[in-house]
Amino acid sequence: MRCPYCNEGMICGSVQSQREIFFTTKPDQNWLIPSINKKDEIMLSSHNWSKPTCMAYHCPACRKVIIDYSVKSE
Repeated sequence: MRCPYCNEGMICGSVQSQREIFFTTKPDQNWLIPSINKKDEIMLSSHNWSKPTCMAYHCPACRKVIIDYSVKSE
């Protein structure tokens, strides 16, 4: 994958956590247990009961990480 910011090659990998990985527009709310039914939160990780993981791409040049949550980690 090419970085959309600098067009350099990106490194494919994963982001891992001890808890679910989710995006929210309200970072001070529901930080422990996300309420995925709300429109403000998007679950990004899979394997949430064993090792929450989501596929990601890292650009060493820009120091940016891009998560494609349309593909669940295996």
